[in-house]
Amino acid sequence: MDTQIILSICQIIAVAAIPLIIWLVGNKQMRKKEKLEAKRDLFFTLMKQRKTFNVTRERADALNLIDVVYQDDDKVREAWKNYLSSLNPNSAEFQNNNAYLLDLLSEMAQSLGYKQLKQTEIDRFYEPQAIIDDINNERLALLETIKAMRFITSQKEEEPHARNTI
Repeated sequence: MDTQIILSICQIIAVAAIPLIIWLVGNKQMRKKEKLEAKRDLFFTLMKQRKTFNVTRERADALNLIDVVYQDDDKVREAWKNYLSSLNPNSAEFQNNNAYLLDLLSEMAQSLGYKQLKQTEIDRFYEPQAIIDDINNERLALLETIKAMRFITSQKEEEPHARNTI
């Protein structure tokens, strides 16, 4: 074959292959970025709620996603397993579950590249008294509503008996 024809064929192949290669590399980079964002979002969710006593649906969902989102990080998954075990009130680790949470968050931070973030910094948490007061007021209002509903229910249950005695 003529050298010119071979060069032309190579140019055609290169022109056809370059967009495919660019697409494959870009697609791989995009998946990598999405995985990193998922890890970061999950970590931030747990960091925002690390000292709250109420377990929200968002927090429970985030914890349940750890095995999927951090599937490539054995240290995070092991820390999650230990923390999960410590959440059982009958486990020996129950009294130390905050320490296990700190271990989990620390491993997640390391995995994300927050190498300088110490456990003492992760343990630090700010919650203004006004927020605590609002939460307590909401609880009291809910409790009063429940008491009122019980009173109304008990009154309705007593009414038929009162009519039968007359």
